[in-house]
Amino acid sequence: MTASRRAISASVPRGSSLYYSIYYAPRPLQPALHALHAFRQAVTEIPRHVQDRAVANTKLNWWHDELARAYEGTGQHPISKAISRDLLPLHPVPQETLQQLITAVQTDLDYGLYANFRELSDYCHRTGGAIIELSVAICAAGEMPPAEFAHDLGMGFQLFELLRNVRHDLDAGRLYIPETDMQELKVTQADLLKCRMSEPIKQLLELQATRIDDFFTQALDKLPAQHRQRQRSGIVLAQLYLAQLAEIRAAGLPLLERSIHLTPTRKLWLAWRTARRQHPHRKNNP
Repeated sequence: MTASRRAISASVPRGSSLYYSIYYAPRPLQPALHALHAFRQAVTEIPRHVQDRAVANTKLNWWHDELARAYEGTGQHPISKAISRDLLPLHPVPQETLQQLITAVQTDLDYGLYANFRELSDYCHRTGGAIIELSVAICAAGEMPPAEFAHDLGMGFQLFELLRNVRHDLDAGRLYIPETDMQELKVTQADLLKCRMSEPIKQLLELQATRIDDFFTQALDKLPAQHRQRQRSGIVLAQLYLAQLAEIRAAGLPLLERSIHLTPTRKLWLAWRTARRQHPHRKNNP
């Protein structure tokens, strides 16, 4: 396996929900989707793993320059090479679209808290949401992508990523729950750091889970039947995350204490069943 393939595989590990989602995209499109999500992962993980703000900014500035090199075909990083080789020839994404992800993360380094859901949703749109919308456009294969499906799928995806990483982000000094939600339920960041579940904290996490559920459900409801076969990658992703979210809720939302995952075997079964149901000749699509 080449260095480029190893870097992509590490960003979208085998057995993850994203891995199974991309697996059910048309095969010629899969390398482009892997490159896109590997880039998102590399950039958005910086605040989680780098405590020193100056160092984090240096890394983000490097990615800013490296992305420009990727568009020139002179990228140094394996992910940059994958963008040049696998993504841009298939789908000429404007450079500014990917640069905005870096800008959003740089802003997040200085902010780290969000006053209300409108501010948080803007951050979500510019990070994971924008990448999912690009994924939907790639899968549309030249046709007009279903915009409402793309937006709601992207919001659900990014909000879910933030919810399941809430403990990790708290440890890194970051919180992606609107302050208005916390004020309404009288929960402070110090309360969350204690890692002791209380009824107000459970209600706070349930509110975030409900938003995620609503976005994924709306995405699936808004997707026209004629787009289902081409967009089955996104449908698989939504169904896998909805299943994991249901497990988290059934366990009492213990995300401050531990993570909850679906087994790879269950993910494979759900992904296969969901993808199979998107065949244009099958009835009763979910």
